[in-house]
Amino acid sequence: MTMANLESPSRSFYVGLLCILIGMGFLRVPPVDGNLTLIFAPVLLVLGYGVLTPLGLRPRGLSQWPQSKRGAFISPVAIGGVTVFVISCVGYCLTAWPGPGWWDSGQYIAASYQLWVAPPPGSFFLQLVGRCFAFLTVITTPVHGFNLLIAVLTAGAITVTYLTGVRLLSSITGRQPDRSILIASALGALTLAFSASVWAKATFANPYTFSLLVGAMLMYLAVRWWERADQAGAGNYLLLTAFLLGLDLSVHRSNLLLAPFFVVLVLIRRPSAFRDVRLWLGCIGLFALGLSLQLGLMFRAQLHPEFNYGDVETFSRLWDYFALKTYGIAAFGSDLFERKGPFWSYQINEMYLRYVGWNFAGMGDGGAGVNWSRMYGLPLIIGAIGFVYHVFKQGRSAVMVIVAFLFASLVAIFYLNVPEGFFREMDRHYMVSYMLIALWIGIGAYVLLKAGSRILGRKAGEGMAALILLAILPVNAFWANRNDFDMSGNYTASAFGRNLLETCESDAILFTAGDSDTFLPLYFQAVERVRTDVTVLNIHLLNTPWFLRSIMHYHPDMPWSVTADSVGTMHHIPWETDTVAVAGVTPQSDSVRIVVEPTFGNILFIGHRLVLDIIRENQWRRPIYFSAGFGEHLPLGLSSLARLDGLAWRLCPDDSSRNDHHILADNILDRFDLRGLAGKFYDPTARQMSSMYLHQLAYLGQVYKMQNDSTGLVRVDQRVAEIAPEVATLDSLMVLMSH
Repeated sequence: MTMANLESPSRSFYVGLLCILIGMGFLRVPPVDGNLTLIFAPVLLVLGYGVLTPLGLRPRGLSQWPQSKRGAFISPVAIGGVTVFVISCVGYCLTAWPGPGWWDSGQYIAASYQLWVAPPPGSFFLQLVGRCFAFLTVITTPVHGFNLLIAVLTAGAITVTYLTGVRLLSSITGRQPDRSILIASALGALTLAFSASVWAKATFANPYTFSLLVGAMLMYLAVRWWERADQAGAGNYLLLTAFLLGLDLSVHRSNLLLAPFFVVLVLIRRPSAFRDVRLWLGCIGLFALGLSLQLGLMFRAQLHPEFNYGDVETFSRLWDYFALKTYGIAAFGSDLFERKGPFWSYQINEMYLRYVGWNFAGMGDGGAGVNWSRMYGLPLIIGAIGFVYHVFKQGRSAVMVIVAFLFASLVAIFYLNVPEGFFREMDRHYMVSYMLIALWIGIGAYVLLKAGSRILGRKAGEGMAALILLAILPVNAFWANRNDFDMSGNYTASAFGRNLLETCESDAILFTAGDSDTFLPLYFQAVERVRTDVTVLNIHLLNTPWFLRSIMHYHPDMPWSVTADSVGTMHHIPWETDTVAVAGVTPQSDSVRIVVEPTFGNILFIGHRLVLDIIRENQWRRPIYFSAGFGEHLPLGLSSLARLDGLAWRLCPDDSSRNDHHILADNILDRFDLRGLAGKFYDPTARQMSSMYLHQLAYLGQVYKMQNDSTGLVRVDQRVAEIAPEVATLDSLMVLMSH
């Protein structure tokens, strides 16, 4: 045996390498929507990176799970794993979103469907898997199919957590997996399955639960190596770890923070392995192999897909993308010691411990705090029992899990350096730490199962304890969170995206402000081919050369003065508030005067310059809209020139057209899809975005009051009661809006 106990890869490893090479080649073959690049390349790359290469690295000489005493093909451990998978998967599938979710959910689906180069850090492996899964969704829509894929991947993460718990408990107790170990591990895993953060992310398109799956696999490999480190072939678990850490950078990159944990792990368990040159070379090479999937982004970018973030067709641009330079972020730690928020009171207490409370004590209304009356902290108490038992029963392996937990929580908190008052919740970045808490919950459940069997007798006591623990752990979590995370009827996001597009007239130009109002319409255009006549322009992306080049390529009729030569030379300019004249609809019409304000300070950004340029060059030929995501304060001081038509403001050349509200009435009272709103706003984002409909009704009601239109007021009143019963009437709505 070598110092690291390595074993040569099997044949499937080399077949996997061949699949990777061919798949990478196909990825670069034009046209951009051809079968080789959109069908064969994803299949080969998923087979190579996700199946054959890991199987080829798996140690062959080590025994896996013990078979049942009767020689059945499936062991009790496997039966337990299947049960955990089915329960969690069915729960997620029944509560999955029927359409895209808020924020960048639509982006992940569209990026998978079209193999776009998505914004960094990117999730290219998820895109490839999603692209393969799209072929199988013959009985449902592409978006629902992708959401079901996320459900399956999350259930896989829960199952791996169960298997890790079985291995860990077997190591702690020195026993083969018996009924108590299997039940306890399943209880811990299923508690995680229906915790707030995991369940919320398990039902719609996002990369975070895929990252949880990789993190769970890394922890399984750590426990597996720990118990077999002295046996031949055990070093291959470390090789697999290196490969997964590299591959995870094409999933979400959060798990890279666990890399130092594996160094500590080897130092504790088998320090002599560090002297094995083969281990060092193998880990470096396999990490690079996993990381090499990022080259697929460059090959795909060279075909110029419609959304080609950063235009990463060269190695230098790929590095800028990988290092998050396009966001102005120091991804590799140069500014970590300058805290952007109070470390203890905000970054730890508010932005981590609150999330632990969400998941294992109870989530407050809207996520504002912890509601202990939901789960009474019972999972946390049982987890604490498991932690203490682990420390006293097997201190060395407890140190292993503690170190992993510190890297997945405290080090992650330090690395993320969340600014005070950050506009999004960050619980998604700490998934692996919740998984480790679930392992201790499983250990605590085992302690209580054994206590029950000692007090009341082996079978009766263990059975009664199992039923009680089932009620206070997974069933408790399920019952506490069922109303918040059952998204099966949540059409709010998909309706918003479709309604935003349908607000616009034919061949419109739509300026957008954020993720939801950009990626939801882009999803509908790219995947469902809805209103492809509308050109969606995110005002922030207009500041980037790659976006301008993409618009020039895919929308050559864009009314602007931008040329291929001018794209790379554009820059922000000094600006003081000034009045700019734009020609009227006809030569005889009065010019429209726009009071242009600086974007920030005394600077006019490129994007705002281009908005003005498009308005001038368009000369009112194409309708120009601004998403309601801008609020009432449109860029460039355009609010006074715009008319609210629904989920967008239309730029109008004269007062008469600005005062025509029949389109708004037609949209909000008759045409808009408002499913999912009646009496149930599902989350803070849905409440915020859906409040736009209420704003439209209040605005329209004010117009009808000024016009003494009693019929219109009755219709508005009915619509308010229909979509917001808690508000009930127009008068109540207007009082609410005034505050």
